[in-house]
Amino acid sequence: MSKWGTSQSRAAQGADISTLLARDTEIRGSVRTQGPIRVDGSVVGDLSSAKTVTIGANGVVEGNVSGEDIIVAGKVKGTLTARGKIALDSTAQIEGDLHTSRLSIAEGATFRGQSNMGGVSRPIARPVERESEHATSPKAERAVIG
Repeated sequence: MSKWGTSQSRAAQGADISTLLARDTEIRGSVRTQGPIRVDGSVVGDLSSAKTVTIGANGVVEGNVSGEDIIVAGKVKGTLTARGKIALDSTAQIEGDLHTSRLSIAEGATFRGQSNMGGVSRPIARPVERESEHATSPKAERAVIG
């Protein structure tokens, strides 16, 4: 059976995963790995893998995601860039652009952004406005005042 025909069950089982960010894990900062990675916790920052990136149903990423293939069952706020395929499971919630050569969106998934299915070289990722940036910083106040 193809890995795309079983993406949800493989994602749920964590098959072929060398790095796992568990449900109770929160990382602030960029994450890079050469092997497959699964996120069931929270990442505030960019996430990059040379292999498959899986965002589990409880996973949340506020940042840009890149990898060979990307499987999403959780929430992502940022640009997704896959050299292979992006698969959005029925529970996926995406706010950002998708860049890939192949795209699969299951019924029930939500996606707000643009998709580009042309050749993926190195698309320009938009900066991600993270939740922590909503609070007014002193620097922002100075810019408004003066």
